[in-house]
Amino acid sequence: MENKHLSPGFFIRLFLVAFSLNWAWEMAQMPAYTEMATSPWWQTLPVCTFATLGDAALTMAIYGLGALAAGRLDWGLNPRWNVYATAAILSAGCAVAIEWWAVGSGRWSYDDRMPIVPLVKVGLLPLLQLPLLVPAALGIAAWWTRRKRD
Repeated sequence: MENKHLSPGFFIRLFLVAFSLNWAWEMAQMPAYTEMATSPWWQTLPVCTFATLGDAALTMAIYGLGALAAGRLDWGLNPRWNVYATAAILSAGCAVAIEWWAVGSGRWSYDDRMPIVPLVKVGLLPLLQLPLLVPAALGIAAWWTRRKRD
C-alpha cells in the first residue's frame, strides 16, 4: 500500500475533526430520543461523548476500508467526488445498520420530534449524521493537513 505524503498527523486530525463534528451533532439531536428528550444537557454529555467516540472510530474504519479498496493509504488526502461519495455510501450503510440494531434491541427509541424515514424506518437525524459528517471530516482533515505542509 502506497504511503505518499501521508503523516500520522493526518489521522490525528481526522479523528479530532470527526469527534468534534459528531459531538456537536449528538448533543443537538438528543431531544429527539425518548430517553434523553427531557434531560438537561449536562446529563446527556457522558452519553453523547461515548457515542461520539464510536462515531469517530467508525470514521477511521471507513477511511481504512477506502484505503484498502484504493490500495493507497493516502487515498483521502486529496479528496475528490469519488472519495466523498464512497465515504457517504459506506457511512449511510453503517448508520442504517446501527439504528436497526439499537432501536430493535431497545437500546434507544425515538421521540415524536424525530422524523422517521419510511423506506428504512430509522430516524432522519441519525441517518443523515454519518453520511454528512464522515465526508466533511475527511475534507477538513485533508485541508488541515495540506495547510500544515505548505
